Amino acid sequence: MKKSLYTLFLALLIIFYIPLNIKAASYNYVKFGLREHCIALQNSKEKLYQYMLVTLLLPILQNAVDNYYKEYLSVSPVIAPYDISVLSIDRLGGNETVDFCVKLELHPYVGPHLDVGLDYITIKINSTGRVKVEKFEHIRNYELPSYYQDIIKKKLP
Repeated sequence: MKKSLYTLFLALLIIFYIPLNIKAASYNYVKFGLREHCIALQNSKEKLYQYMLVTLLLPILQNAVDNYYKEYLSVSPVIAPYDISVLSIDRLGGNETVDFCVKLELHPYVGPHLDVGLDYITIKINSTGRVKVEKFEHIRNYELPSYYQDIIKKKLP
């Protein structure tokens, strides 16, 4: 119940763009080899809201990943908030409703960040704070290295 209320709060926050006294970093330093390059983050406030949404949805997303991959792998893949993209957020029923459909892209991994697949998850959030996974789409498989073949129960579709 508490998670549902947090999700509802975040959804309302995103819709109405309530100004927060939080300043997101406007630059991100990425290291390529021995040099550092400074990359300006685009729409840093929007990125902050997306990270908040993904963080609140993380337990629900992880559960969906666990349920899908348990048939194929003996180890449950992990998902990380920084590796989840918000593909779309739509209002259901017009501009006056607070029911949402959120589509996310994620890359579950095992071990030292060995991606096992690319997945899309569609989630519906209603005005009472109920969050439900509507659709789990496994888009692509990634080959695991030979030293991780023992965790494969059955070949992924």
